[in-house]
Amino acid sequence: MNNGQPRPFPCEFQIQRLTFLGKNQEIVGQITPASPNVKLPKSKAVDIIHSTSGDSYLYNVSLDFRRINTASFLPKKSPIVGSRLQTGFYEVGTSTVGSPISPGEVVLVKKVDVSPELPAFRSRPNRVNFMLQLNYSTGSNATIVAPVQYLQIKNPITFSKLPSSINLYRDRSEAWLAFNVGVDLMK
Repeated sequence: MNNGQPRPFPCEFQIQRLTFLGKNQEIVGQITPASPNVKLPKSKAVDIIHSTSGDSYLYNVSLDFRRINTASFLPKKSPIVGSRLQTGFYEVGTSTVGSPISPGEVVLVKKVDVSPELPAFRSRPNRVNFMLQLNYSTGSNATIVAPVQYLQIKNPITFSKLPSSINLYRDRSEAWLAFNVGVDLMK
C-alpha cells in the first residue's frame, strides 16, 4: 500500500500496458508502469470535438492486464442489460486525479468479466477496450484541461471488505496505474 504496509488481501491483477489507437486502429502511443508518459499525435485522433471552450481529442485505448492472484472475494454476477447472460462485475475506472480518494473522483469506463483462474505462463493477457477523451482549452497556447491521469481495476466486493482506514483508492483497487498523457497539437 501507499504507506508501505502489505495490503490485507493480495492484489488480483497487474497492469501491463495501455495502448492508444488512432483512427485507423494503428498504435499511436503506449504507456507501461515503467514508462508512464506519452504524447499522442493530434492528426491520429479517432474524433475531434470542437466547442467554444476548446477541442476534445478522442482515442481508443486498449488496457492489457494479467491476473497474478486469485480473488479474495469473487465478484457477484450481475445481469447484462437486455440479455439472460450474467457477468462478473470488475470495474475499470479512470480519474483526473493522480491518487483518487473519494468516489466522485473515479469514473467507471467499463465493467468486465475476468476468469478467476491464474493464466498459464505466456498466455495472452486480459484486454479491455474503451475510449479516452482529452480536453484542451482554446487559443494558440491551448493547454490540457483536467487530464486523465489514473486508471484502476476494482473488485467491488473486495473494495467494500477493506477497512475504512484504507481510504486511498489505489490501495483498495486490484491494480492501478498513474500516468501522464497529452496530445501533441503540432503532429
